[in-house]
Amino acid sequence: MQQNRQVTIFSPYMRQMPVLFHRASKLPQVNDPADLTGHTLAAERGTGAASALLGHNSGLLSAQVTLFNSGMDAAAAVLQGQAEAAYVLRSQAEAATAQSKAKPEHFVITPLRLTGLPDNGWPLGMAIKSNYKHLGQALDAAMQALRDNGELLAMFKSRGLTLTAP
Repeated sequence: MQQNRQVTIFSPYMRQMPVLFHRASKLPQVNDPADLTGHTLAAERGTGAASALLGHNSGLLSAQVTLFNSGMDAAAAVLQGQAEAAYVLRSQAEAATAQSKAKPEHFVITPLRLTGLPDNGWPLGMAIKSNYKHLGQALDAAMQALRDNGELLAMFKSRGLTLTAP
């Protein structure tokens, strides 16, 4: 927003986090990226998460990583047994699990910090052209109402997603 004065970013509603989504039977616990050595991995092509995974420790894991067109596809690879773990956004892992109707207890979501990505993720919000201030105010009020009456949380829960504070 500071680099483009024509855009106003506002009303953060959740925090997005890259996570390691993995099969409990193959990788019951991951404490460090080194624990991934020798395991099949998936990530979304062209994302910061994929770059961080591929570049970790001078490319130590790169030969084990398969890139997919979306984070949902990478998470689905774990669900379908094509990969043992995927480095994707938490929302992608949760949505893929909910859509597949997989048993969540068979899969684990682990925070995994890799160089090049913010330690605590990033907030998601809305953006408009700066000269539409009234629209921004109306959208901000609507988002606040969704938060206040519990509808935003209900929307996330109904899709199997976790609503994280921005």
